[in-house]
Amino acid sequence: MFQPTLAHIVKKVDGAMGAAVLSLEGLVIEAIDGAGQPMTPEPALADAYGPVFKQLIEAGDAVDAGELDRLTIESPDRAWLVRRLSEHYVAALTVRAGTALSKAHYHLRVAAPDLAKEL
Repeated sequence: MFQPTLAHIVKKVDGAMGAAVLSLEGLVIEAIDGAGQPMTPEPALADAYGPVFKQLIEAGDAVDAGELDRLTIESPDRAWLVRRLSEHYVAALTVRAGTALSKAHYHLRVAAPDLAKEL
């Protein structure tokens, strides 16, 4: 159901390693690899980052900092880009180090409404 849109994001972003739709409770709804094929993601992706994003949203609400709509987590070899789709779901994109993060965020942002329609 999300695969065509996730595959389009991965195709458009040089260095994309995979993409997924996740719940803020830590469930992977659907995930694809860098070739656009269905995959089983690392359990840490959903287990760790879904709840972290949820906590950041709640923290922002508590201090009236505005709505958190995207997050970037970088490591030496990759980055994870997360964009909020709804109150309970996010889209995540994993890219190699050196990828143009602004371009990756752009493609994730443009695809977000299509992903949100499928929820």
